[in-house]
Amino acid sequence: MNGELVFTVNGATATAATPIGLAQAGLKERQHLQEWVIAHPEVLGSSIKIVAFEFGSWTGHTGEKERDRLDVLALDGEGHLIVVELKRDKAPDTVEMQALKYAALVSRFTRDDLDRVHARYRTQTSGREITPDDAAAELDAWAEITEESLRLPKIVLMATDFPQTVTATVVFLHQQLGLDIKLLVFQAYQTANDVLVTVSQHYPPPGIEEFVLSPEVSEAQKVKTGKQNKQREANAVARLINAEVLEQGERFQFRAAPDLAEALEVWFAEDPSRRYATWQDDPTFPLVWQADDQPYSTTGLARLILERGAGKPVAALQGPAYWANDAGESLVEIARNLPLEEDVPVETHIQRMSEEQRLLWEQLDASILALGTDVSRRSRVRGLKYYGKRKLCDVTIHGDHLSVYIRGLNIKEYPATPTNTIVSGRPTYIHAQLKTGADHDEILGLLQRSLVTQG
Repeated sequence: MNGELVFTVNGATATAATPIGLAQAGLKERQHLQEWVIAHPEVLGSSIKIVAFEFGSWTGHTGEKERDRLDVLALDGEGHLIVVELKRDKAPDTVEMQALKYAALVSRFTRDDLDRVHARYRTQTSGREITPDDAAAELDAWAEITEESLRLPKIVLMATDFPQTVTATVVFLHQQLGLDIKLLVFQAYQTANDVLVTVSQHYPPPGIEEFVLSPEVSEAQKVKTGKQNKQREANAVARLINAEVLEQGERFQFRAAPDLAEALEVWFAEDPSRRYATWQDDPTFPLVWQADDQPYSTTGLARLILERGAGKPVAALQGPAYWANDAGESLVEIARNLPLEEDVPVETHIQRMSEEQRLLWEQLDASILALGTDVSRRSRVRGLKYYGKRKLCDVTIHGDHLSVYIRGLNIKEYPATPTNTIVSGRPTYIHAQLKTGADHDEILGLLQRSLVTQG
C-alpha cells in the first residue's frame, strides 16, 4: 500500500475511506483498469497519446508468433514509445522483465509498423476504417517521430504495490543504465457511496530525479538529451524546408521564457537587430542573424543570444522553439501544424500582383518553363516554386517588385551589376528583384546557370 489517507468530507465531518483491492471492488484488469488508462492517458504523464492496446503481433526470428500481449502502447510528446504494463493487484516478481521484453520488441518497430499498429487501433476504437496514412498524419501531428526516438522506448509499470526485488531492479535500470522507467501505484478506496481510485508516482520520486541519478548517468542523460534536441531541430527544419511554407528572407523574432525576457530586453535595446533573424532554406544553417549577417543553426543562435544577452550558459535546448514569426508561431509549432496539402491555385498569387507585376511574371514564367522539358512550376502557399532536377527558384510577391531566389549560385561569384538586379544572397542562393522588363534577361541568364549546376 502507498500509505495515503483518503477522506470523504461533509462540513466539519471527515470519514476515512477504506482501502480495498480492485478484486474486492469487483473490478478487473483488462475490462476496467486498462480502459481507465486508455480513457485518461494523463495518468501516465504529460502529453501522452495512446497508440494501441493488447498488442500481440510479435514474430520471432523463427517466424513463430509470440503469445504475450502488451497491455498499452503509448507515445509521448517527444516521439518516444511508452510500454505500459498493468497489474490489478501487487505486481509479480518478474513484471519488470516482462516489460523489458516488450520494450525490446517495440524498439524494433519501423515507422511503417507503428503506422499500421495505430491504424488498427483507431479503426477498432472509432468504428470506421482508418488507413496507415491517416494514422501517420495523426501521429505526426502529435510528435516528431524519428528512427532514434523509436529505438528508445520508455516503460511504465502500474500496480497496487511492487516487491522490493522489482523496485531494486527498476532503480538499477534507471540510475545505472539510464533507462526511462516509472513505477505508478494505484489504490482503490470504499466510501459510503462510491469506490475511489488514486494514482501516484512511486518511482522516481516526482520532481527530484536529478537527486537520485549518479553523476555519470546524469551526464550521460545530458548528452542523450543534447542529441535528441539536435535530432528534433534537424527534423523540424527539414520538414519546413520540404513543405516550402516559409519564404526566403522571412523574419523571425527571438522569444525567450518570461524569466529571461527582462534581462534580454536591455541587451536587445542596445541593438534591436539582435532580436531578429531571417530564414533561408539551408538544412544546417537556416537562420541569418541580422546583428552580424551570418548564418546559424536555430539552436546555435539561440544559445549565443542566451549566453551573451542574459549571461545564461545553456547545455541543451530546442532551438526551433525560440524563434517565432509575426503571428507568434514558433518554428516547432509551424512544423507540427503543417497542412497535409500546401498547393494553392496560381490565381491566388496572380490576384495579389499589380497589373505591371502580372505582365512581368507572365513573361518570366514562360521563359523559365521554356528552359527545358523537365522544368516545372508549383503554386504553394508562400509563393511560386520552379524545379528542374531539384529546386530552381522561388518567386514571391512584394509591394513594388517580385523577388526571385535562385538556387545553386554563390553570391560571392556575382558582384553587384549596373542594373542592381542582384540585391543579396548567400553561398547557396542569389536574391534578385524583378522590377522592370530590363531585369528579365539578367534573371533568366542566372536561372540558366543554375540549371546547368544541376547537371
